[in-house]
Amino acid sequence: MPRSILIHDGRTSRDTGFVHICSGYLVEHGKVLLVHHNRFDKWVPPGGHIEPGETFAGTAVREFKEETGLLVQALSSQPEIHPADANATPEPVPFYVDIEREGFATPAVVQFFYVQRQPGTREQAVEAQLEEVHGAAWFGPGDLDALQTFDQVRSLARFALLNYPVAGERATS
Repeated sequence: MPRSILIHDGRTSRDTGFVHICSGYLVEHGKVLLVHHNRFDKWVPPGGHIEPGETFAGTAVREFKEETGLLVQALSSQPEIHPADANATPEPVPFYVDIEREGFATPAVVQFFYVQRQPGTREQAVEAQLEEVHGAAWFGPGDLDALQTFDQVRSLARFALLNYPVAGERATS
């Protein structure tokens, strides 16, 4: 059965016509962490469907933990313009958004976030959740051309490796 998001405004419900998915790119020591997805049989960033009550960035963080065991936080690709107050709380902005069709019964709006490990968890080992992924591994720029993945993942991984917001973690070429 196809999944999509319903919008409820208190009086009506409308199907948005899209699945909403969020993923995260973690870069450390010039390498990006990807998972080998069971259903796609390809290497992709950790991610998955948004759940009720979650923000987009919250989905990327939860899915990252579920698939890799790592505790991360989403990084915004844009500066904070207005500080949090009683009415509005800034949310991290993804670095890329697209609509994907391959492998989805209903097209998916996918938001891609940079993520970094939560403070104090840098030494935590990656533990792939084998119910959803075959494994997890780190890839440098030279590994991407031969990687079994989507062209879009290859492009985004390269971009993340070179433009990750924590400059000391980026790949050098």
